[in-house]
Amino acid sequence: MSAGIAPEGPRAGVEGLCEDIRGALEGWVPRMLGVHVHRSVSGPAEVARLIGAVADAAEITVLPGDGPTARAELHTAAARATEAAGGQQGTDVRAELAAARAGCRRAAVALGLRVPATY
Repeated sequence: MSAGIAPEGPRAGVEGLCEDIRGALEGWVPRMLGVHVHRSVSGPAEVARLIGAVADAAEITVLPGDGPTARAELHTAAARATEAAGGQQGTDVRAELAAARAGCRRAAVALGLRVPATY
C-alpha cells in the first residue's frame, strides 16, 4: 500500500478508485441529497466535481445523524479529490483518491448509514 492508505489489487488504479468513489456515492447520495450520480466517471477531475457537488448539496440539506461532521468530511474529501485532479508535481494521485474515498465513507457513517468494511 502506498503510504499506508492507497489500496492495491485489481481496482487499485486511478480509474478503479474513481469508480469505487462513484459507486459508493451512488448508493446514498441521490436519496439523501438529491444529487444525480452519473453511471461512470472518467478520472479524478470528474470525481472531484462530483464530490464537490455532494458537499455543496450537504450544505443546504437537513441531514440526519451528525450532519456537521458529514459536511466537514465531504468538504475535506472534495479538497483531496481536487488535489488528485490537479496533478501537481509530487502528488500521489492514488493516495489522494484513497483519502477522498475514506472521507466519503466517514461522511456516510456520520449520517448513520451502514458502510461495508473493505480491505
